[in-house]
Amino acid sequence: MLRLIPRALLVVALLAPVGVPLAAQQRDSVSAKQVPKAVAKPATTGAPSLAPLTQRGRFTPPLTPKRAFMYSSLLPGLGQSRLDHGTSGALFASIELAAIVMMRRSQMDLREARRYQIDTLPNQYLVAGDSVIKNGVFTNGFTRDLVRTRRLHVEDWMAVVAFNHLFAGADAFVSAQLWDVPVELSAYPRPSGAVFAATIRF
Repeated sequence: MLRLIPRALLVVALLAPVGVPLAAQQRDSVSAKQVPKAVAKPATTGAPSLAPLTQRGRFTPPLTPKRAFMYSSLLPGLGQSRLDHGTSGALFASIELAAIVMMRRSQMDLREARRYQIDTLPNQYLVAGDSVIKNGVFTNGFTRDLVRTRRLHVEDWMAVVAFNHLFAGADAFVSAQLWDVPVELSAYPRPSGAVFAATIRF
């Protein structure tokens, strides 16, 4: 019986610190506080989502029909290039460049004809001693008819430039309207003349 008493005291001494808190120990304040949960930030409205951009690139043209008409009317081929129609854009740009060059050349010819219109040349010269006498008058070829003809050439090339701007704007307008229709334009030479074909795939 006496042998069991020290063992019982030892068990009580070991179990006492578990149930009774010591005065020197302090409760951890960090664990008592509630850790704030991470709040998901809403998506910023400045950056657009990818889905609307993908849908807009697929179903709507890069330019509106009115803007495409304005671009190509001011500079033929610009609206077609923005609409990914490089062939038609290069065609209108080439016509514009060629028409401007020919109009410039016709203006130079018209200026030359007007300058030399009133000029006359003597038919021959007679030398008498120290003096030279003009014999007869030879009229040059720069007549009023030539001046009128060259002026018509300038007006014709100006009309070509104007119609090229109009047709380029109309083509860009139609291309923007038919953006989602797979149309292929092609041109190839024939003995009778150039042939233009349009292919629509369904």
